Amino acid sequence: MKKILMLAIFLILLPTSIFAKESYDRIDIKVGKSVNAKENLKLKSKSNLNIITSDNQVINSTNNKEIEVMFDGKNINVKGKNFKLANFPQDGAFLINSDSPIYVDKIKRNYRGSISFRVNNGKLDIINNVKLDDYLRGVLPKEMSPEFPMESLKAQALCSRSFAINNFNKYIKKGYNLDDTTNSQVYYGKDVEEKSTDKAVETTLGEVIKYDGKIAETIFCASSGGYTVSSSDAWGGNAVPYLISKEDPYSTHPWEYTLKDSDLKKLNLSDVFGVNLDSMNTSNRVNNISFSTSKGDITMKAKDFRQKIGNTRIKSTLFDIACDNNKIVVKGKGYGHGVGMSQYGAVEMAKKGNNYKDIIGFYFPGTNIEKIK
Repeated sequence: MKKILMLAIFLILLPTSIFAKESYDRIDIKVGKSVNAKENLKLKSKSNLNIITSDNQVINSTNNKEIEVMFDGKNINVKGKNFKLANFPQDGAFLINSDSPIYVDKIKRNYRGSISFRVNNGKLDIINNVKLDDYLRGVLPKEMSPEFPMESLKAQALCSRSFAINNFNKYIKKGYNLDDTTNSQVYYGKDVEEKSTDKAVETTLGEVIKYDGKIAETIFCASSGGYTVSSSDAWGGNAVPYLISKEDPYSTHPWEYTLKDSDLKKLNLSDVFGVNLDSMNTSNRVNNISFSTSKGDITMKAKDFRQKIGNTRIKSTLFDIACDNNKIVVKGKGYGHGVGMSQYGAVEMAKKGNNYKDIIGFYFPGTNIEKIK
């Protein structure tokens, strides 16, 4: 009881400035699925787990290599052998740290850095506080194959680093910076790290992409299909000078898909005898599709069509559709939204002898590569 009381008093006396300071050296990432109330969560490490403050002061050496975390719906309680801490802070004021990576049993992954928690919508969010470049080491192998040419990996490192900083406050209202999904960038922690992607991060240390003195919006996709998409065409809003529609000879990625009966049901279509594509935009993408049926014409947005059939089947909105012998065949190019850097294009440019600066210059025209100050 005395130890718990001392911790509570210490928390009250902590200077508020350590919570307010924004730094890009470290980043808070929500990892895995949120944990329901009264679910047990275990953290393990090869070294002892410590309780530290957000400015790295050790306040409790637990002498445990495994501890249990329980969220009862209101409070977070942490315990181990001969160790117990009730009412663990929910705002990142305290973190669980180790000299070795921490294994989170609910996610079945190891993470560098520290672990803390936030409570959102009645569930426990697991937060990995990690150095920015250690975060990137767990991102690159999931966003690009480690087997890709080094210059393309370095280009991806710059895109991912710049993206993380540009979106630093994306989830700040929930108490963290980014998550580990495609809503931010896919992040799997230490377990996926590879020598090639580690090298790409290390050799571009501190480098970011800037436009007009600010960190650029370094959007990327798998393949542009031979023509990049402007951000305003893809999502509306104001045009971004370096996210433009332009021909891309390095990335085509052709694909084909024949709609099945189950697909037609998803679209609420039957007796289709013709298709028209209209409202083509400046980046050659389809905006709307009009299906001619026995019940009349049915029009839908191309992005809705893609989402209902599946983004891995209809890989982009750069396509054509034909009705032939009662079959609806979709033939297209590209993979993804088509905005910014094409990853397959970066690979092809690297194979042709271009370096990562050439790749960035092609896909983000008018930007500069600079060191973070």
